[in-house]
Amino acid sequence: AAGPRLGLGGDVTLTDLPCALKQIQDNVRANVPSSCGHQLKVCALSWGQDQSHFPSDFDVILCADIVYLPKTFPSLIQTLQHLSSHSTTIYFSSQMREEHGTITFFEELLPLHFDCQLLRRDAELNINLYRVSKKIHSLTERETER
Repeated sequence: AAGPRLGLGGDVTLTDLPCALKQIQDNVRANVPSSCGHQLKVCALSWGQDQSHFPSDFDVILCADIVYLPKTFPSLIQTLQHLSSHSTTIYFSSQMREEHGTITFFEELLPLHFDCQLLRRDAELNINLYRVSKKIHSLTERETER
């Protein structure tokens, strides 16, 4: 979309579990000029359950400190697969908590479905920043037989 490049802004969707939406809405009211409100939506999103209510072509997805509960990892990956296209860039900022499986998520699970690049590491705070994009899978057997 040319809008952001022309200084027209872009649409932003902020998501969290239903129990956190009021806090997000309060933060938006306190920090976002009302003239930008029409471009911003606050929505509930439960990974693996209601991602079909969202488009599958976000340009950028920002994920901040959401990788800490291993039982949710498959649902998170499923949701990211739905929300992203091959042109989507996903950024993760995550504290690397070994006891919460964060390292396993970024080094073993996420790379099965996405290309992952470590952009920056803050060793003192134990926080990593990753750039992630959907893998472009190799040709299927049928395509290679042609």
